[in-house]
Amino acid sequence: MKHQICNEGSKKTAKYQWQVKNQWCQLTAQAIGAPELPQEGSLEQFITEHYWGYSTQRSGGSVEYHVSHVPWQVWVSTSAGFEGDASLLYGDELSQVLQGHPSSAFIADGSEVTVFRGYKLA
Repeated sequence: MKHQICNEGSKKTAKYQWQVKNQWCQLTAQAIGAPELPQEGSLEQFITEHYWGYSTQRSGGSVEYHVSHVPWQVWVSTSAGFEGDASLLYGDELSQVLQGHPSSAFIADGSEVTVFRGYKLA
């Protein structure tokens, strides 16, 4: 995994890359201007203020855990995209979705995050 964040004046570019076997996948987003708190009820607010996580366990079952952080400011992207073949990691269906034009994209100015102990779900 590697990432790059570049600020050129009021332009911000974020790039996130990960390798699956010998192939690299890449998400990129560009934005202009200053970040703002997401609008109430927006998709950006839903994603950045999503305070519960879920994970499958190797032994079977799932764990639910709480995540806490201050509200994040976001830049709404002027352009965004995905490159690579994500089917090895995510399967064919999600890989096809990633190949399409994004419905929305933003860059979040994150913060420290506290992840609390998870609880096993039935």
